[in-house]
Amino acid sequence: METFIDDIEKIKPLGKILVDFLTESTSENELSVIDAIFVFGHYDPRIAFHAAHLYKIGKAKKIILSGKGRDKIPNGFITEADFYASLIKKEGVPQSVLILEKESTNTLENVQFGIKTCDKSRFFPKSLILCAVPPLLRRSCATFRKQYPSIIVCGSEPKISGEEYITESRLRRIVAEFDRLKEYADKGDIIDVQIPEKVANALQEIRKTDICSQPSLSPKN
Repeated sequence: METFIDDIEKIKPLGKILVDFLTESTSENELSVIDAIFVFGHYDPRIAFHAAHLYKIGKAKKIILSGKGRDKIPNGFITEADFYASLIKKEGVPQSVLILEKESTNTLENVQFGIKTCDKSRFFPKSLILCAVPPLLRRSCATFRKQYPSIIVCGSEPKISGEEYITESRLRRIVAEFDRLKEYADKGDIIDVQIPEKVANALQEIRKTDICSQPSLSPKN
C-alpha cells in the first residue's frame, strides 16, 4: 500500500488540473471527417476500441496503428500494433483499413515510423485524429506538429475518467510528463508547449508534496 501522501484527496483537484491540460482532446461532435485515425500503441484496450468507434461513425477511412512496444504486451502478440489490430478487427473494422507500423518504441518513433509506413503504402494523410492514453495526447500532438507541421492533427480521448490517473503512482508519472514536455522541446522533438499559469501553479504545489520524492515508475517514451 502506498503511503507517501497522508491524504491523496487534498491534491486531487490539483491533479485534475494537470490531467485535463495534458489531455488535448476535441469532443466527438466537433471532430471533422479526416484522412485517418493515428493510434499510439499501448496495452490499454480502450484506446483501440475508441479508434474502432471513430472509424465506425465515419470519422476516417483508415486507421494507422503504430507501436512495437517494450513491455506489458498481452500474451499471444508480438507487438502493440498487432494487439490493437486484433481488437479493432473484432469490432468489425476490415483488415484493409489498417496500416501497421511495428518497430517504434517511443512517441517520436511512433510518429516518424508511422508516417514512413504510410509513405510505403502510398497513403499520404493530410489530417489525422490522434488516439492515445489521455495524458499523453498533448505530447503526441506536439510531436506531430514539430515533425510534420503540414499535417493537421487533433487529439481524441476514449471515455476514461480523469480520476483514474489521480493516484499516487500515476500522479508521479503525470508530473514527469511535464518534465518531458520541456526536455523534448529543448531536443527539438516536439514544439514548445506553453503551460498556462493555473496549470503551472498546480504543478508547483504538487511538486512540494512527498509525491516528487519517489520515482515515476515509468520509462521515458
